[in-house]
Amino acid sequence: HRSYSKQRATIDREYGQALQRLAGQFMKRDWQRDRSEAGDLRSAVAVWKGVIEGTVHAGQVRVTVSESYRALATEAARTARLSKERMLKKGIERLQKAQAELLETVKELDKAKKQFTHLQRSSEVAKDKAADVEARLRKSDRRIFHTKASLQKLSAKFSARLAEHSRQLAGVQNEYSFALVSATAHLEHYQRVELPAAMQALDGDLYERLQEHLSVASRTEVETYQAMRDWFQGIAEASAWVTAPVPGVGGAGGDGRASWPHAALLLQVCREQDLLLFLQDHPTFTLALEQRFQLAAVEEVCLLPPGDDGASLEKEARRWATRLARDHKNKAHSEEVLQRLEARRHQVPEAEAATVERRMEEARENIRKAEVSQVKAEARLALLRAAGLDVDAWLAGAIVGAGKEAPAHLDLAEFDDYEDSDELDEDDEPGPTARTYPYTCRVIFGYQGCQADELSITQGEELEVIEDGDAEEWVKARNKVGQVGYVPEKYLLSLGGEPGAGAGLPGPSALHRQLSSITAAELVLEPGAWLVRALYDYEGQSPEELSFPEGAIIRVLPRAPGEVDDGFWTGDFDGRIGVFPSLVVEELTGGQGAATQELPSPSPPPFSPPSLVPGTSLAPSPSPETPLGGACWGGAGRG
Repeated sequence: HRSYSKQRATIDREYGQALQRLAGQFMKRDWQRDRSEAGDLRSAVAVWKGVIEGTVHAGQVRVTVSESYRALATEAARTARLSKERMLKKGIERLQKAQAELLETVKELDKAKKQFTHLQRSSEVAKDKAADVEARLRKSDRRIFHTKASLQKLSAKFSARLAEHSRQLAGVQNEYSFALVSATAHLEHYQRVELPAAMQALDGDLYERLQEHLSVASRTEVETYQAMRDWFQGIAEASAWVTAPVPGVGGAGGDGRASWPHAALLLQVCREQDLLLFLQDHPTFTLALEQRFQLAAVEEVCLLPPGDDGASLEKEARRWATRLARDHKNKAHSEEVLQRLEARRHQVPEAEAATVERRMEEARENIRKAEVSQVKAEARLALLRAAGLDVDAWLAGAIVGAGKEAPAHLDLAEFDDYEDSDELDEDDEPGPTARTYPYTCRVIFGYQGCQADELSITQGEELEVIEDGDAEEWVKARNKVGQVGYVPEKYLLSLGGEPGAGAGLPGPSALHRQLSSITAAELVLEPGAWLVRALYDYEGQSPEELSFPEGAIIRVLPRAPGEVDDGFWTGDFDGRIGVFPSLVVEELTGGQGAATQELPSPSPPPFSPPSLVPGTSLAPSPSPETPLGGACWGGAGRG
């Protein structure tokens, strides 16, 4: 198309200039020399002059069209080169990432296969040796170096080893089966979703640009001929007064317009049609035959009953049901984030466009990862369901828990920049007049009073906030010994209830204060830790699990490098450390969900908070001993 536009521009320019030279020769002649002749001759001369002037106009139009074709060719070359390089880099990176993930899945399958094959071979060797010893005992074939007692001892040894191998073989075969169905599902997802998506990414906006260029070229030709038609249409009408009217002088239709039998044809330029034609001409690129992984030395993919009465399989069902529900929630959340970002992309200034585009790419990557994890988890659950486990019960419970955890809606403010986050909405954020006093709170880091009316507080201490402070972000509080003074509001964590009130979730005003404090607390958490809140009461099912009430604030401890997220997190609540299911809590600070949701950065307090003492819990301390933050921080005054 670029080569055609360049050549067409040259031809139109030469043609237009030739028309102008031709008309220029006749424009120099004396049009008034036959002034004394009849008026009809004068009219004929005027019409002829109009023809010459029309030729000049046609030449000028052709020169203008040549410039349009030249600009179109230049723009096509520049945009095509830039788009090609960008799309190639982006598509190759995406394809390499998808292939690397598939390779890791196949490596896990190969590892499970080797382990299963090795254990199966060892079991067969032990079985053969045990059978040989039993045969020798029955035949009393003790040979020269064995007695009956030694043969019986060997028989017992090989029998025990065979039993141990049989027990281990069941578990290893189950792991092999899990890896097999997971790899098969991942391969199918790669062929059905990842590979076509990579091809589409490589194509990029090629067909949109082709459609635009073809439309511009077509409109240019239509406008060119329309301009010349309009000019010569008047000349044709004027010529009817010079000579006798000629039937159909204006064209085949008699109204000055030519008939175009092909005008009703509509050419659709789309990627799908072009892809079908490409596949017809190149059968090498057609879809490959369905491929499935098969177990080695086993006729059917099935799970063997383990030696713990199915407890391990129940745990696997619970684990993968939780994982599937979490993937479903993450995918839905990322899709909603992506929709809102796409709606907002055309409204943001150019300076923020790159940030919005980066967030959209992160949302698409999270959706893709959730889809891959979903198909693998569904394959494992299908294998567990075929083994007779009640997978649907675990799945229903996990989906209900994920539904309670999912947010009802997303606020567009979460995509605003730091400057926009300072503009608070009066309708959504409670003001000082909406607060209910008193309410109980907990000190999340200590503060040493610098003025006479300020109260010194220690980490873990419980206070009773009684009224607003005399400055912004300060409140008046009372400690357990009755001392009253002003304290920084962001150094406190609201417990969400008035003294003596029943347990329950905090109201909107208390929730706002609590989230404000949590935002400040996030600044001092150790790397990898975050805070969550219990959505409802939970009673631990084993000694290593945590028990907590609804509304409890739990500090989630950092996960060890390489540790797999099985749906249970390790946390610290009220000084106790244990595990708990992630579906019964919601995240309050940036942690597990930080990759899929970027919360705004609220304005930090005008003073720098101290660091938490390592290992110190946010739970209340019966008798705090060492106050933190014993100095007066720069800018902490209430001026």
